[in-house]
Parts: sequence; C-alpha cells; structure tokens
Amino acid sequence: MKKIRIKGRCEYPGCVEAEALVSPMPLQGFANVSPGRGCTTERNHPLFKVPYTGKVLVYPSPRGSGGFMMYGFGPLKPAAFVHTVASPITVLCALSAHVPCMTDFEQDPMAFIETGDTVLVNADEGYIEITKKD
Repeated sequence: MKKIRIKGRCEYPGCVEAEALVSPMPLQGFANVSPGRGCTTERNHPLFKVPYTGKVLVYPSPRGSGGFMMYGFGPLKPAAFVHTVASPITVLCALSAHVPCMTDFEQDPMAFIETGDTVLVNADEGYIEITKKD
C-alpha cells in the first residue's frame, strides 16, 4: 500500500487513525452544524448531510464562526481536524472536543488525501500519514 507522510504543526495534541472525509470548500461550524446528526446543514455545501462522526475531517479552512463548538459537547464529533489555514477558533474547538488538530503542512494535504483514504494524524510527533484507498 502506498503511504504518504507530510509534516505539519500540531494545534492540539493526540494521535488517531481513521477514514478521511475531504471537504473541497471551507466549513462553517457553529451555525451550520447539527450536533444531533454530526453533519453540516449548509444546503449548498458538498458535505450537506454527510456524517463526519469518527472521520478525519480534511478541509481548506474554516469560514465564518469556523468553530465546530457543538462537537465539544457530544459523541458525534470528528476523529481529527486537518486543515491548511490556521484558525484560533478551530483550535478552541479541538480543545473542547479533545480531538487532534493539525495545520501548516510542508505540502498541501488536500492535494493527496481523498475521501475514503486512511489518515493517521500524529499531532504529538507533527505529521500525518496517508494510506491510499484501493
């Protein structure tokens, strides 16, 4: 299996491996998240009603409030956040939800990760490792 390792910066520590869910568009948290369903409720978004519970959520940047604050209070949270543009609000969300969070990669992870790939987020050691789906 092909594995790709990319170094990045830890925003919140932890180590988790899970299936990736990639959003080609920025995500707006707070107002456009359903904590009861674990998905975005923004009608024109490519991930509209797509559950991201237990997934490594990969996206370019937050938009608007940008914080997935609801996830800090329930079990339907993503396994980790991987994003290309740093945001203090996303860090606060990761802290509240206790999920690893990384940014500032040496290469754009969105150029390599596809939905369904397995991603090891090792924020403790500062890298992600992508295993391509078959």
